[in-house]
Amino acid sequence: MTSSADISREAGEHFRSAADFSFQDAMQRRLRYHLLRLTVVGLSQDEVEDLGELGRLAFQDSDVTEQSTKIKERAGASFLAFAIADIVERASSGRPASVSLGTVFLGAVLGAYAALGGVPEEEESTAAVIGAIGGAVAAATSSIILDKVDRQDLVEYLRTED
Repeated sequence: MTSSADISREAGEHFRSAADFSFQDAMQRRLRYHLLRLTVVGLSQDEVEDLGELGRLAFQDSDVTEQSTKIKERAGASFLAFAIADIVERASSGRPASVSLGTVFLGAVLGAYAALGGVPEEEESTAAVIGAIGGAVAAATSSIILDKVDRQDLVEYLRTED
């Protein structure tokens, strides 16, 4: 099992690798390529299609409940597909209006890239799920936080002492 110390010493390289994959896939201008990339960490081809539909609904700010349920109830659903569907479904009812559901979906998908490269094969699924959670949180909250920073003095925001 990989230790946190091992991963932390290579965090910058993991970031660079995942970001490079993300940029490469973005050049294709289709969500499908981001999802296909995640087949190496457990998504099936059927899940790529189902998550593509979930993404379409999320970006249209439509009801995602039926599609997320379909993904989560599939026999043999991968941990990652289940996690992304669950994140998006829960975000659909518990997010500020200023946060788009598409942003949460994309954050989860791109966050799962954390499992690409450098993670032992037996830990890829767990790393992808944790990455999806972190990516969704970062995507959903960073714009709100940055907006608040813009409304106050940056020096005050960055101050770490009381």
